[in-house]
Amino acid sequence: MNLYFECNTGAAGDMIASALVDLFDEKEKILKELNGIGLHNTEITLSEKTQCGISGAHLNIVINGEEETPEAHFHHHHHHHGRNLADVCEIIDSLNVNDIVKDNVKNVYKIVADAEAKAHSKPVGEVHFHELGMLDAIADITISAYLINKLNAQKIVCSPINVGSGNVKCAHGILPVPAPATANILVGVPYYKSKIETELCTPTGAAVLKYFSDEFSEMPRLESVTKIGIGCGNKELEEANIIRVFAYNDKNEITELSCNVDDMTGEEVAFAAERMMDKGALDCFVSPIIMKKGRPAYMFTVLCKKEDEEKFAKLIFTHTSTIGIRKYTPSRYTLSRELKDEGVTVKRSEGYGTVKEKAEFEDIKALALEKDISIFEARRLINKETDC
Repeated sequence: MNLYFECNTGAAGDMIASALVDLFDEKEKILKELNGIGLHNTEITLSEKTQCGISGAHLNIVINGEEETPEAHFHHHHHHHGRNLADVCEIIDSLNVNDIVKDNVKNVYKIVADAEAKAHSKPVGEVHFHELGMLDAIADITISAYLINKLNAQKIVCSPINVGSGNVKCAHGILPVPAPATANILVGVPYYKSKIETELCTPTGAAVLKYFSDEFSEMPRLESVTKIGIGCGNKELEEANIIRVFAYNDKNEITELSCNVDDMTGEEVAFAAERMMDKGALDCFVSPIIMKKGRPAYMFTVLCKKEDEEKFAKLIFTHTSTIGIRKYTPSRYTLSRELKDEGVTVKRSEGYGTVKEKAEFEDIKALALEKDISIFEARRLINKETDC
């Protein structure tokens, strides 16, 4: 599954999070999970909101009794009070989410902190965040990162972002749209101004999309849209103040590249295979074969997306001794996949009347080392706890 974010009226953190929630059928279950993340003194509810006749989801995030508003975000940073980035990371480390989500939340927040530091000519460590705005942003970023991880999207594409126009009022005075921090984040990201005289893209929204998006482009050809999530903003505009996220599948076209090598050591072949996977191959495997004159050799095979075939052909030539590569275009059947956090990471695959669940091997390995037990016993313990 892939995701496409359509940002015709900008991007705010709460709108992105709301649109992602809207992709799920069991919304009450998702809300329960989000409220169990451990965001301090935070209550999350979901309501239906209408913008220009279009209904969508709107997350209500109440922190210490105050509801999130556009004005509560990063434009209320002060450099003489509040918390710094180290404090923010400490809060993130305390959340009930897996390490992948924690790392993603930290990385998104660092994008914002770097942009603020540059805007105010301050070292990152000296940037302090207004308490409510900081907690709002942590909530928006964490919810978005948690749901993107749960959806297990293979690819995320984002449209050029409408930033609005005019000015925005903040603690430092009247600033042009996009505000300096937002403009810093959007370096390298396609965006445009419009006739809508308000700030449409917040630093949080810009940072989430910049970090998670694999590419920015006009809407690509979506082969099979399976779901559309709509997140509604608080501002009432002449145009529908929404962000839409399309869940879609690519054509199941892949490329198989293979070659035979008889002058590489096992270590060299293993290193080449690791590089293929590190660069995003769908799979890479090595088969022992016998070539002419009875010479033992390896058949080196890479599966990749069709659009990446030239990239992997170059990588194969770089990391193996071959001087020729065979190319095939097979088709395949696949099950839809998602990752579930049940104390350990569980891979769930479904389709064609089949459901399969399997605990992540690295989590099994970690338990075996922690308890000094065999890998078999660790697997039995985890399977018992997760019903895999």
